[in-house]
Amino acid sequence: MHQQKLKVSLKLFVLDIIGAILAAFGLLGVVGEGGQVHPWLADRAHGAILVVVGLGLMAWFMFDLFKRIRAQRQSRTRQHTS
Repeated sequence: MHQQKLKVSLKLFVLDIIGAILAAFGLLGVVGEGGQVHPWLADRAHGAILVVVGLGLMAWFMFDLFKRIRAQRQSRTRQHTS
């Protein structure tokens, strides 16, 4: 059985990477070590905001990926039934 490659949006993939970076810097701020990286991260609330935004971007990528997987499976089952 031939497997088709899953096509992923490059824009969403880049946003996923940016989300991971934001979440990592946000975690530094939440833990209390963010002030060593940048003075803005010294405030834990700013770190928490970055964590939420970063996780949101990563979740957006995962939801889009799952949507594409489901569409690919449905098209594959339609091909087998016809």
